[in-house]
Amino acid sequence: MGRFAHSAWIIPVFAVAVGALAPAHVHAAATAQGVALSATAGCNRGDLDITLTTADAHIDSWLATNLAGATLVQDQAATVALANFSGTWSPYLIGRTGFLIGQLPGTLVGSYASVGETPPDASNTAEFFVFYNCSTRQVLYSCYGAYGSCPQTAQAAAALVAPPGVPALDRSALLLTVLVLAAAGGLALRHRSL
Repeated sequence: MGRFAHSAWIIPVFAVAVGALAPAHVHAAATAQGVALSATAGCNRGDLDITLTTADAHIDSWLATNLAGATLVQDQAATVALANFSGTWSPYLIGRTGFLIGQLPGTLVGSYASVGETPPDASNTAEFFVFYNCSTRQVLYSCYGAYGSCPQTAQAAAALVAPPGVPALDRSALLLTVLVLAAAGGLALRHRSL
């Protein structure tokens, strides 16, 4: 046997030692456990109260949109406070200083947030969403879960809550419909009494 046959055992031992001493790459984990519209939310802010557990999360992102499709605020940042966290974060600020442009009373707003990794996926990122009327603060739809579970825009949420096949009428169209029906009823009663 040669000189190399007696020392062949050293390669596997060296590989095990290097593997044991090398830092292991820890994958971020974020689990969503609840969401609510924050007391600070309204027509100028879309803040949420988010309940989650994270381990080594790196990024949080936020987005607010209105039903017309306008982006009210959108960004992401390296997370510090939520990197290793368990509990309710209140308020989670959607757009650290609020919306770029305040919304008119009655505007329907979708507020979205995610905490976890980039690129996000269901195994490493939690997401939160609330669709609400900005002046009455009525919540029309809310969602939380693993990334990919929730809509991210007001338009996507509106499509989920709209009853299928029933057209929505604005106030003037509804008033016109009532007047036409009343007139038709009045004509029917008049012809019946003749």
